[in-house]
Amino acid sequence: MTTLRPLLSSILACCLISAHAADGAPTIAPHQLPQPLLEQYAKNKPDLGKNGHCAAAFDSRTDGLKMAFSCSIYVRLSAQGERLAVSLCNERAKFLKVKAPCALIVED
Repeated sequence: MTTLRPLLSSILACCLISAHAADGAPTIAPHQLPQPLLEQYAKNKPDLGKNGHCAAAFDSRTDGLKMAFSCSIYVRLSAQGERLAVSLCNERAKFLKVKAPCALIVED
């Protein structure tokens, strides 16, 4: 019993971290992105690997100055990639004064 306790607690902690990261940010499908952001996503998608993620925010579908986009690549954990992509996107959105929240880009 005592040998299972550390294993069970680490599994539970892992599950809680993953669940928290997945429900923390809104998501958006690639087909809902404006064309310039969709092109950026398509360009960065091959480098994402299995744990990388991208996030985007936009106030206008045509004005490139009202769009924020960021990707996280070469990360060890998927949840870490999600948090980093959203964090970087939020920084860019704040700099560009984009009011829309950053959303994770999630394939259907």
